[in-house]
Amino acid sequence: MRKASDGYPTLQQRRQQLLQQLSDLQEIRRGSLSEQFLMVKRKDGSRVQRGPYPLLTRKQGQKTVSLRLTDPTLVPLYRRQIQAMRQFETVMDGLVQVGEQLSDLAVAEVVQKKTAGGVGTSRRGASPRHRPGRPTDPGF
Repeated sequence: MRKASDGYPTLQQRRQQLLQQLSDLQEIRRGSLSEQFLMVKRKDGSRVQRGPYPLLTRKQGQKTVSLRLTDPTLVPLYRRQIQAMRQFETVMDGLVQVGEQLSDLAVAEVVQKKTAGGVGTSRRGASPRHRPGRPTDPGF
């Protein structure tokens, strides 16, 4: 029989790795980058497409907020920051999973300690309704 705490050191090590990854993330930004094209009407009445213009879009409450990036040299920086946000979300999901596994081990350890001493339902007699040989249906 495996003890409940056998996986504990491995999970603690994984948790420390995730926390280190989290501390390495410096610049994070929510949202996504896309390209915006505009249809512009000329003086002669013809239409021409302008763009692409880099557009940062993110949710702010119930609204979608967009910001056009006017300096094209900033686009790679914004992309790195957005990618760092995706990595942040992945690390946080991993931390939640490890935390749940550690919590399960802690619960299993408490249950194991409770039942290891022989204390519990095995020492008490079964209730009169559920004794072997006796029908459980009160209609009999």
